[in-house]
Amino acid sequence: MIIKITFDNGKVMLFGDSYKPWTMQFDEYVGYSNIKPTKFESCKDKWIGWGGLKWCSEDLFQQQLNREGCQDNESDNPNPRKYSDMIFVENNIVKNVVLKILK
Repeated sequence: MIIKITFDNGKVMLFGDSYKPWTMQFDEYVGYSNIKPTKFESCKDKWIGWGGLKWCSEDLFQQQLNREGCQDNESDNPNPRKYSDMIFVENNIVKNVVLKILK
């Protein structure tokens, strides 16, 4: 699952389970700032499963998908997943988890 959170400053960040659960990574991310989440969405697609990506801004996520499964010395994946094809829906469970983390 991929979690997409929009913040009050307009920043959109993506989180997923990697070497740590998305909840821990979200907690680390918000610990660096005073921004407040305003929209909570999820997608059934799997998070990037290689490289230990903690979180990613929306504007850089396609670049991460382009590199998915590639080593440093290899060119981009010729058939990457498309961020624009991923369907995100508002998720109240994610909202409740995030609000609990922020307490």
